[in-house]
Amino acid sequence: MQGPRVSLRRMTVDDTDTVLRLRAEPGALAQLFSDAPPTREAHLRWLADVEARGDRHEFVIVDLQSGRAVGTIGLSQIDRRHRRAEYGVLIGEPDARGKGLAADASRLLLRYAFGDLGLHRVYLHVFADNEPALRLYERLGFKTEGCLRQHASKEGRLKDVIVMAILATEAP
Repeated sequence: MQGPRVSLRRMTVDDTDTVLRLRAEPGALAQLFSDAPPTREAHLRWLADVEARGDRHEFVIVDLQSGRAVGTIGLSQIDRRHRRAEYGVLIGEPDARGKGLAADASRLLLRYAFGDLGLHRVYLHVFADNEPALRLYERLGFKTEGCLRQHASKEGRLKDVIVMAILATEAP
């Protein structure tokens, strides 16, 4: 899939080193629900599980200008019966943040989710203090559905988590 500024390609075993590097970047890691980046072995097991189960589609975000991988984006918990999935995006290259790449990648992914996969609802979970992500999701058309108070522990501290969703009829 290709947009004006990024392309999305399916994540493969060959992306392992890149994904581990992107997830280990301190600014990115601070917004993930895990406290530590995965090990190489854990990532490879996870990727094998993703391929075996088929309820998750993971992509690498490639910046068209530089040609480098700058992040990941995907749909998990794909439920074809209820036509819904959970969305997640990560820009792991610090110099690629704030440039609209996540927005471009997200529009591509939403078009894929609602068009190719025929989903009706895409939802997400985000830390309540992640203001840049909240602004992005609102610009994309996600609506806040609620707050899960003290829902996740991050670095020993309980944090609120915002639940947001967008329906196919609301997508740009």
